[in-house]
Parts: sequence; structure tokens; C-alpha cells
Amino acid sequence: MSFRRCGGTRNDAVDRSIRGWLWLASCLPAMLGAYWSVSPGPEAADPRLTPDGRLDFNRDIRPILARSCWPCHKEGQPQLEGTGNLRLDTFEGATGDRGGYQALSPGKPEESAIWLRINPELPQLRMPPPSFPVEPLSDREKELIRRWIESGGRYEQHWAYIPPKQPPLPKVIDVSWVRNGIDRFVLSQIEKQGFRPEPEADKATLLRRASLTLTGLPPTVEELDAFLADTRPDAYDRAVDRLLASPRYGVHQARYWLDAVRYADTHGLHIDNEREIFPYRDWVVRAFNQDLRFDQMTLWQLAGDLLPSPTTEQRIASGYIRMHPTTNEGGVIEEEFLVKNTFDRVDTTATVWLGMTMACSKCHDHKYDPISIRDYYRMFAFFNSTAEAPLDGNLKLHEPTMKAPTPEQEKALSALDTKLRQAELAVPLPEAVGWLASEYRALPTVGAWEVLGPFASPSFDEAFATEFGPENANAPPGQTWRKLEVKESTPTAVVGRENAAAYLRSTLEVAEDTEFTLQLGSDDALKVWVNGKLIHDNKVLRSLTPDQDRVALQLRKGANAILVKIVNAGGPDAFSVTFGSPELKRIASVRERLNAPSPTPEDYRRAQALYLELGPESSLASGYRATLNERTALFQAIPLTYIAKELPTPRPAYVLKRGEYNLKAEQVERGIPTVLGELPEAFPKDRLGLARWLVSRSNPLAARVTVNRVWLQHFGAGIVRSPEDFGSRGEFPTHPELLDFLAVQFMDRGWSLKELHRLIVTSATFRQSSAVDSAQRRADPENRWLARGPRFRLDAEVIRDQALYLSGLLVERQGGRGDKTYQPSGIWEAISYPISDTAKYVQDRGEALYRRSLYLFWKRTSPPATLLLFDAPMREACAVQRSRTNTPLQALAAMNDPQFFEAARVMAERVLKSGLPDDQRARLAFRAATSRTPTSAEERLILEALRQQRDIYRPRPDQAAQALLVGESPRDAALDPAEHLAWTMVCSLILNLDETLTQH
Repeated sequence: MSFRRCGGTRNDAVDRSIRGWLWLASCLPAMLGAYWSVSPGPEAADPRLTPDGRLDFNRDIRPILARSCWPCHKEGQPQLEGTGNLRLDTFEGATGDRGGYQALSPGKPEESAIWLRINPELPQLRMPPPSFPVEPLSDREKELIRRWIESGGRYEQHWAYIPPKQPPLPKVIDVSWVRNGIDRFVLSQIEKQGFRPEPEADKATLLRRASLTLTGLPPTVEELDAFLADTRPDAYDRAVDRLLASPRYGVHQARYWLDAVRYADTHGLHIDNEREIFPYRDWVVRAFNQDLRFDQMTLWQLAGDLLPSPTTEQRIASGYIRMHPTTNEGGVIEEEFLVKNTFDRVDTTATVWLGMTMACSKCHDHKYDPISIRDYYRMFAFFNSTAEAPLDGNLKLHEPTMKAPTPEQEKALSALDTKLRQAELAVPLPEAVGWLASEYRALPTVGAWEVLGPFASPSFDEAFATEFGPENANAPPGQTWRKLEVKESTPTAVVGRENAAAYLRSTLEVAEDTEFTLQLGSDDALKVWVNGKLIHDNKVLRSLTPDQDRVALQLRKGANAILVKIVNAGGPDAFSVTFGSPELKRIASVRERLNAPSPTPEDYRRAQALYLELGPESSLASGYRATLNERTALFQAIPLTYIAKELPTPRPAYVLKRGEYNLKAEQVERGIPTVLGELPEAFPKDRLGLARWLVSRSNPLAARVTVNRVWLQHFGAGIVRSPEDFGSRGEFPTHPELLDFLAVQFMDRGWSLKELHRLIVTSATFRQSSAVDSAQRRADPENRWLARGPRFRLDAEVIRDQALYLSGLLVERQGGRGDKTYQPSGIWEAISYPISDTAKYVQDRGEALYRRSLYLFWKRTSPPATLLLFDAPMREACAVQRSRTNTPLQALAAMNDPQFFEAARVMAERVLKSGLPDDQRARLAFRAATSRTPTSAEERLILEALRQQRDIYRPRPDQAAQALLVGESPRDAALDPAEHLAWTMVCSLILNLDETLTQH
């Protein structure tokens, strides 16, 4: 991938220096072996295979049956009848009499058909059949089946569907190692495996680890020095509390949630136009920073619009319901996309809150989990009655929407409103009423509209100039006037042809001679006659916007004839009309309210407000108008956002055969999966009731699924390593009792995410060193037993944000529209429709280039390119776990992307301006990036790299200056370009170290 340089390209000398730098970069990590381990070899053992002397059905047997037996031998499977209705998903089915034999004979493998068929004398009798698309059972799996049958062949309910209970804290040998309850569960397993936990990481590593995992940014050198100098026993706990209280915490935590809810700034399908929904993203940040209870976060997002008197924040949160990709592609069927949109909501909600692969049940009963197709469409029924149109119209704002002020903006609006009310109350009411009476003008009564035409011409000019007859009250032969519905201030198509004209006519009736303003819009040109007199013409080529032309009318008492000619040059045409100025309409509206039988206090207040706004000048009026202008400017600056809105009457829901929108079977009512019980009677049968159940104690999954994702964030892998699937095909928890302990603690502590983070990151488990000896690495290569600290490559956003932060370029302004930073040319253009408003990538300038990655503009069909290289998801679908790859493209981007090279350049500038000698500069840069001082060998390598770069660039100052043009941030021209570029290459080397790019 090639990246555009913002100020030119580096030359051959620079490229040669990069090759030398690459050699040095390959050497330096070899010096760091004492700080973390290399990847294990292929001979490493799988710790899951270590026998513990106890057979667990859910851990050991269920995965085998789910993969190899239940696709056929399970209730609801189409293949079940072909097996003679032999069910192996229940004890009763497996042990039933099959005419003299049993599939499962408890305690007797040799008399069990299961055992005999997985060990057949003839290969063609093997189960699963050779033609079945799964691997045959391994010897270990066969041995587990044998042991299971010998022990009685007991079935157990799937562990995830049993509500979690507080487990007893296990006994451990080394009690002194334990810091909180987490550690007892972890240490008990470590000791059973014959391992020992690693020592606690050094203080510098701990602070860096906690800073990155909680805020997504490393500590500064100053923060590091203060922490190292703090000798209090609770120094680390205090540091954690500081990080949790930082506004950076919410920004970092929000990105995990946005992956899950598939947040993006565009619709995602076909044209992929922009959608304005970033206030939802900003609400998520606020929710995390305020530690909004997770149960409340759930209610607000799933049903904020259904809460009693919902607040602005609750309605903004309901934008979750609108987050799915949408389209307006020509020829699509609205009903089909209503179903597709609802599928997306069901599948995402099931993954995020239940860890269930419900999508597998939209066409048939789930092959592995107890979720029927009927269960799926009962859940579907909760989500198919929202009020938005199924197709998005390619609109940035697809109704329903609302103004989305921040809490600060709401507070400012309230203060201005109070100030306006105080001024209004100071107006004598008779004075305001008298002024209204003097300014009142009756609006005309508008008759029915008729249309005549179109009349074609050779050209637009001729169509505008030609009199086709209606000007002289004549209709040409063969033409007749037709009725046309014209709504005030609403565009209406009239002509329908290019280089043609059409006429509209109506009557305006008034009770007395009067003058008022007619407001017109047209596409393209127009002429207006009143009572046969031409009063306005405008020969123009334009698109319609309301009220483009204002025409003063003199109307006589009684009926007045109005004739309008619209001339279209090409493309679509339109016409709109508004009678009376906005000011006149407001005066008329308020006066009519005051003349009603029982005017309200609010009617009188409106009269006073209108008097101050439009009435005679006075000091009170001047102050009022200034405040009103301030409020108007503030209100106009507030963005709109998508919200959920429920239909007054729910749409019926049906089981859809094969998931096809037009193959309706039985009608279903709203409900939860049967395996999880029933929706409590006290809960309403709508999205609000569903949300309340999700975070109730009767739901066994929501708390488990959530704490597992938080654990994944801190350790790089969840306690359940398939966070999207807690079902039979998902992985069994490495520490099931720990998972339940965390889930119960989470609920008991008020669903506080900050408390959950604090509990995890202050544990001795989290605080271990990530270094490990080779024997333990071979025994547990994936660190399933948690006998060492976490180590994994940082996520894409953290890698970018860290580079900007270390350079001093990072702008931490929060909120607002997404930013477009440096990106390779042509990416959007290559995949976009030309008519899309995201067809062409236009890079932003200034601060927008340097904000945190959470605020990058996210085009679903082409997300930020560099983030994708580092495994960010597309966000076309829910993603609760990212992959972690290691590719050459990542290395090239981290070295050559303008964002990273500019960060190295600016970081080098800071190092040079420190005024320190070279060795201290090298230590300063290295420590800023890694939170530790380099060893003497590492320092020698860095200084040798610096010497080589100086040797290359000192004879070539012009070439060095050219290379330093990369990036838009200004460079201090007083710095020697050769010296500056040499240090830039050194800083780039440091920013690309494994230690810099890794959480460890």
C-alpha cells in the first residue's frame, strides 16, 4: 500500500536509511528477551487436555455431542426422522428402548450404541458418518465418551442457562498472594496445575499496563516519576482511581461498545451516504465517564423512548435501535428490508446481552442450542414495530430524529430561557395585545389549484418567452385544466418535461383590500400574474428551496385570480408557495388564540414575547432580541440524531419460513427464548419489558456476558474465549466459578462498570509479570490458567493514539462530527457510487487530524484504512472480539503512514528541544514510549542508529528538509534538518518496538 506524502516524497537516500533502520529495528527487540516471552512453538501442549480427575458434562461432553451428534439427533432437526427419531440431546431420548438396545446404557459402554458406533468394526458404520462434514472423534474424545457412559451418562443443563450464584471462595495454599476474591479462584487453579504465579510486575510496568487498559494512553514521564516516588501501600490503587476518573477513560471504553453496537457514520449499504448519529457516540462516552449503571445503559438504549417522560439523554441513547446498516437501493422491497433491519437488531441484541447465536434460528431451529425458530420470531416481535421507514431515502437525517444537546448545552439553553421569560413578564399585557391588533393582517383563503400543460419548446429560453394561452385567459385546443393538490411550503412537481412550461391557477379571497407577501420557490424559472397583471418574473436555472422569491401582493376585497407559470430546463422540476410572511403568520396565530373563548396564560406569554421580538424598539426589546439571537445561534449549533419511536399499534409478527419475508407461517407474540423462561407478567410486552428482563436476576446471561467482555479487554482473552457464543459450540469457561463470582459482584455492586474494572485491575492476577519460563509457556501457551500477566498487541486505535500522544500532537477535544485524517488516495473513490455524499474523501485540516481515533469518520464500506490494517472491524455487523494478526502491512503502516511518520518527526522535535546530550535524549524518548529506561546494550543500539542516520543526512540537508515536510503540523525551521531527520528516524524506531506496540 502506498501512502501520499503531504509535502513531497522521500528520496533514495531516505529509502536507503530506512533499510538500515529496519535492520536495527530487527536487532533491538532481540535485546528485550528478558522482558517478555516469544511465541510458543507448535509442540506446545493444550492445557485444556490436562485431566483433573473429574468429568464435567458441560465442559467435556456437551461440545462433542453438539458438534458431532446434535446436528441430526436433536429435537427440531430436519434429519431427526431419518435417524429413527433417536434423540441424543436428552437423557430420556438417549436411554430409551430401541427394540432391545439403548443408545446410552448408563454404566455400560459395551452395551451402548453410542460407544459401538464411534468404534465400529466396519468404517461405513462409523458415527458421525464419513459423509458428515465434521472430523471423526479423536481418541481422547472417545475416551471421554467412554468415561461419561461408565459414570452413568448423566446430562446437565447447559451451564450458561443457570442463573449465577455467589460461589464459595476456594481455599488456596499461598494466601499471602491473594489481593481480592478474583485471586482465590485463579490461584486455586494455578496450584492444581502445579504452577506458581509470576511475581508482581515492576511499578513502571504496572502503571503503563493500567493506563493503557483503562484510558488507551500510556503514562507521561511526569506521571511515572510521581508514581515511582509514591511509597504508600495503596499507591497503585490511587493511580487506578485517578485513571478511572479521567475523561480519557470514557473515550477508551466507548470504542469497545461501538464495535459491539456496530456504530458508523454512514448507512452502510449501496450509496452509503452519511448519517448523522454521532450524538449517540458522544452519549456513550458520557455514560462511561459518569459510570452510568449498566442496567440503566441497557434500558436507555433498548427502550429510552418508552420510559416515562424520557429525558434528552435517554432518547439519544435509544439511537442504538437505529444503528443497523440501511439502504435505499432502487428496486428493493420495503417489507423485505423491514425484516432484514429487524433481523439485525435481534442478532445484535442477542450477541451483546445474551452471548447467543440466535441468528442461526431465523431459518430453522438451532442445530446446537435450545433455541427454536419460534423463539427467534418471538424476539423479533419486540423490534419490528419502530416507526422509521424501512428504506433510509439516502438521507443524512432519516426520521424519527431529534435535537441532541449535550448536558452543558441544555443547561445553557435553560439559562437563556429563564432570562427571556423574565423579560417577557416585564411587558404590560395591554400594550402587547394592542400592538398585535394594529399589526394583524388577515391571511387569504386559498381556493383549489389547477394545472395546465406541459407545453414543450425547442429551448428553455423559448419556453420562458412564449405565451401559451393562459396569460390571456385562454386554454389551447386539446388542453384542459386539471386539479392538483398543492400543500403550502411543500415542493410539488408540475412540468414533468425538459424545455417545457406548465401553468398553475387558483384564487385568493380576502375580506378587505390588503397587502401581504407571497413566498415562492421554483425549479427552474417562474412568472406570476394576479388579476391578469404580471407582477413577478424570474428567469433562472436553479434547484428549489422554499421561499426563494418574495413577492408583495396588493389584493382587493373578494376573490383574486392568481396564475403561475413554471418553466423547466432539465431534470426534475418543482414549485412551492407560502402565503404571508413568517412574521405575519405568527402574529395572526397568536391573535387568534387570544380571541378564542378561553385564552391560556401561555397564550398571553406568547403575545408578550412576540411584542418584544417584532414590536417597537426599546431597551427591554433590544436586550430581549440579543438574548433571543444568542439562544437561536446555540440551538442551531446543536446537531440532530437518530432516535427510536414505537408505532401506536404493534405490527403483527410471524414465523418466517427459511427467513424469507414473504413466507409467513404462524403468528407469534412477543417473548424471550423458552430455555430462559418467560417474560415476567409485571413487565410490559415491549422493548422496555425486554430490557428490564435482560438486566433482571432471572436472566442468567447478561451479567456473565458483560463481565467476560471486560475481562477480555484486560487480559486479551475472555474467561469464555468465545464471547459471542455462550452456547454449546462456544468454549467452556476456563474458570467457571470466577465468571459467576464476577457476574454476581457486578450485579451486587450496582452494575458499576468502574467498580468491575477496579476489581480486575487491582487483583494480584492482573498485576503479575508477563514474563514466563519456557517450561510453563509450553505447558500453558495461551495463559489459560492465568499464571502470568497479560501480553497482547495493542488495538488499532491505541497504537495510533499512543503515537500522537507521545509526540504531543494529540488533541483531546471530545465529541462532534467524525474527522477525516490522512488516508491513501482513491480508496473511497474506488468503491463508492459517484452520487454518494461519501464518494470522495476530502481530508480535514488542523486539529481534526490529531484527535483520538474514536472520533475518526467511520464509512462502513471503507473504514479508516490504517485501523483496518490493525484488525479494526468494518462495523457492518456486531463485533465483540477483534482478531489480532501480525502482518508486514502493519509494520509498513506504522513506519510510513503520514500520521505515524509525522508523530515521529514531532516527537523528535521535542527530544531535540530538551537540550540534553544524546544519551539522555535517547533515554528520554525510550522511557516515554516504554515507561522504562533502556539497558546499556539497548542504548548503544539507539545511539548507533542515530550515528548512521546523521552520516546519511548531514551531506544531504536539502533531502532531509524535503523528508521532514511529511504531515501538516508546522516544523521548527530553526532546527538543523539533518539532525532533525536523524532523530525522527530514531523516534520512529522506538515507536515501532514490540514493547511500545504491546500491552504487557
